[in-house]
Amino acid sequence: MAEAWNVARSTRTCARSGAEIPPETPYYSALLDTDAGLERRDYSAEAWPEVDSAGFFSYWKNKGYSPNQSKRPPVDWERVLAVFDRLADATDKDKRLLRYVIALILVRRRRLRLDDMGQVDGCDRLILWDRRDGGRTIEVTSPAATREELSETQTRLNDLFDADIEAE
Repeated sequence: MAEAWNVARSTRTCARSGAEIPPETPYYSALLDTDAGLERRDYSAEAWPEVDSAGFFSYWKNKGYSPNQSKRPPVDWERVLAVFDRLADATDKDKRLLRYVIALILVRRRRLRLDDMGQVDGCDRLILWDRRDGGRTIEVTSPAATREELSETQTRLNDLFDADIEAE
């Protein structure tokens, strides 16, 4: 599973110009769905208007932070919800596992409500309620995964969002 999608942390280097993105400077990050998995690229705010975003799986604006900060910046929950929604039709095991872990986090952080849970064909199934857009029910089924795969997905999720998100 480790080779399926290895999303790197921000390099603070613009993928278009190769220039370093200075601390405390806004920049953009994008995910590309490549044969190797989800690949992250960062772009300076100056280069962003010239970037063709049509091939991106997802992208977002980051607020640059000081290298002297002792902890990671706060999580942008709207961005996490957007990635969760984009993964709704995923059939790939790694992406389904990523969506399942995001669902657990969103329930823990009270962004989604857990209405029911159970098993389907030996896999965990969550029935969630989302109050956005007038409320809707969402079903999320985990692909069969080991504890190690779940932990690895959690680590990659933190790297993906440059945040300290816990699913526990």
